Amino acid sequence: MQQDHFTSTTTVTGNMRCHSVFRHSSANFMTDIPKAIGGYGEMPPPTALLAATLASCMLSMLAFTGTRKGFRTEGISIQAACIEEKSGITAFDLHVSVPFSTDTRVRALMENTVTSCPVANALHPSIQKHITWTFA
Repeated sequence: MQQDHFTSTTTVTGNMRCHSVFRHSSANFMTDIPKAIGGYGEMPPPTALLAATLASCMLSMLAFTGTRKGFRTEGISIQAACIEEKSGITAFDLHVSVPFSTDTRVRALMENTVTSCPVANALHPSIQKHITWTFA
């Protein structure tokens, strides 16, 4: 496989921590194992990053759609949490906050858009996505 196909490199750095670097931007982050299972818990665990990635994908799709359809998206945020059991990730809790008012047509478009992001679609269908909304 060609090396330029890969977008990031992740390396174990010791103490159950990993360091990831993105190839094209040099952006990087560290992950840690939670204290509850023997890690240091000083960095986000991979599951928290997956929840943040899902939220980021949803908001990216919302911003893209807003630009195309002509509705405002600046300031919208999502709080995200990963729900885990012994069997693994079972759900994500996502709360979308829209700090301005909008009409019912745009609300419906927003709600439809966030559920169609590629990360959400890549997750196993058994993993639930509990999405709640607050509009100003």
